Amino acid sequence: RKEEKHNIYQLLLSNLTRTPIFSKYFPDSFYKISNIIYEEEIMKRLVSILTTLSVIISASLADVIEVSGTITENTTWTSDNEYLLVGQTFVDSGVVLTIEPGTVIKANSDDGTGLAPCLVITRGAKIIADGTKEHPITFTSSLPEDELPQRGTWGGLIILGNAPTNQGESFVEGLIGVPYGGNNPDDSSGVLRYVRVWYGGAVIGQDNEINGITFAGVGRKTVVEHCEVAWNLDDGFEFFGGTVNVRYLSAIFCGDDAFDTDEGYQGKGQFLFTIMGQDMCGRGFEMDNDGNNMDNQPRSFPQFANVTLIGPGGGNPANDGADEMIRLREGTAGDFRNILIVDGNGYGLRVKDDITISLIGDSLKFSPNSIIYNCLLGQFHPDVSSLLNAREIDPVLRSLEGRESDTGIIDPRPQAGSPAFQNVDELPDDGFFEQTDFIGAFGEELWLKGWSWLDEAGRLPDETTIDIEDEIPALDFRIIRVYPNPFNPIANIQFEVKKTTHVKGEIIDLSGRIVKELFNREFTPGIYNEKIRADNLSSGIYIIRMTNGNNNTYQKMSIIK
Repeated sequence: RKEEKHNIYQLLLSNLTRTPIFSKYFPDSFYKISNIIYEEEIMKRLVSILTTLSVIISASLADVIEVSGTITENTTWTSDNEYLLVGQTFVDSGVVLTIEPGTVIKANSDDGTGLAPCLVITRGAKIIADGTKEHPITFTSSLPEDELPQRGTWGGLIILGNAPTNQGESFVEGLIGVPYGGNNPDDSSGVLRYVRVWYGGAVIGQDNEINGITFAGVGRKTVVEHCEVAWNLDDGFEFFGGTVNVRYLSAIFCGDDAFDTDEGYQGKGQFLFTIMGQDMCGRGFEMDNDGNNMDNQPRSFPQFANVTLIGPGGGNPANDGADEMIRLREGTAGDFRNILIVDGNGYGLRVKDDITISLIGDSLKFSPNSIIYNCLLGQFHPDVSSLLNAREIDPVLRSLEGRESDTGIIDPRPQAGSPAFQNVDELPDDGFFEQTDFIGAFGEELWLKGWSWLDEAGRLPDETTIDIEDEIPALDFRIIRVYPNPFNPIANIQFEVKKTTHVKGEIIDLSGRIVKELFNREFTPGIYNEKIRADNLSSGIYIIRMTNGNNNTYQKMSIIK
């Protein structure tokens, strides 16, 4: 059993050695050592030493650098420092701000004048924030962790570009002297990849709360992938005109709309996700053209595909409260495919005003293959219920229990056999969209895993597995999740059996000793939920092992008493 114990400790070591500090100062060193150490006591000590080192090194090496005013020369923010926005910070035209993977940027709630600090990339400037899944770039609050999560604790990230809008040259409310908009649809404002913006949305100007990430006149050569706004007081992502294309965006528990487009936005988006809180929320999509001139050109024409919008599912949320999961108005057009909407407190979709309604079937299209389910007032507002269609069928998502608690598990993927894997729309073959075999933002892959606020808060299913040399790559069974995790004294293990087979499930401690048998029988194909009782187990980390002959799969779990 030495190999098995060794692999259990490798799981713990990998969690420690993949941090920015260790990868910078000890690249692969400890992990390589673990590959040749099999003695249990040495492995235990190595884990203990690494845990202590991670705290000491992080505390001793990170300098806090205060930032405010205008950045006038090319600048790099590094992951071994911590940056604190103490006032509105502007990257000047022609200047590039580079942010290393793993860098943390915090912000105060007040700049001393009653306004919230924010970071503004001005027109002609660039931000290169190219994070990774293992080392995302995080913008967050300077408040103590025990006061978070909390909305509206600082401003947000604002990017101003030179792409067309239907307003000409404009200004973001609350910002003076920094315009956006131009005539270059191919403009680039840089790269945002694996960037997280948490707890923002405070006032940056008179009565003006800011979005988590604002794109104003941003062009299509800007790269935006794997970005998240969590716990923002105002909208998650807002697009004022421009042509920027986006992939893999998540808006978590925002106080207002998740995605907002207007002023002639003509970009594309795929794999977009929001989940709304029951205390406060807006709409999933709020999409406009121009309220003063609904036929103003260029007309807003967002092309969004593979979107999952999860409403509050009850409660009495403040703000709009997801009265409509999608509201299209003020002359917007658009093309929407593979959309999945569940649990709205009002209508699934409303098209407001006659001019916008007149565009349906021409430049405003919503695929009937999309799913709108369990919205309190129905799929469509009566004004358009005879003009639009969607499937009203349960998409059987894996878990949405997280909206009602601080610890529940959220897994927005459809279960095997879900209608979300049927009648999938074909997408334009234009070099941007990726053809999928599912409706919504998720198929088998949970792309939030490893970097989302939901993952850091323990709200996603724990699917860590340990690979054994003799393990067969394609198993007939797999562990989906253990929930809740941590737990006391009862949890559930959810697993899938792909063909009829005999499976044994048991709990082992970190020495490899079997401490409890869960089941030992034949299973037919399907998804199963089995209870785990830990009344007689002490607090600590354990491993669930499922076996069939020489085939094994593992999952870590924690008991806290």
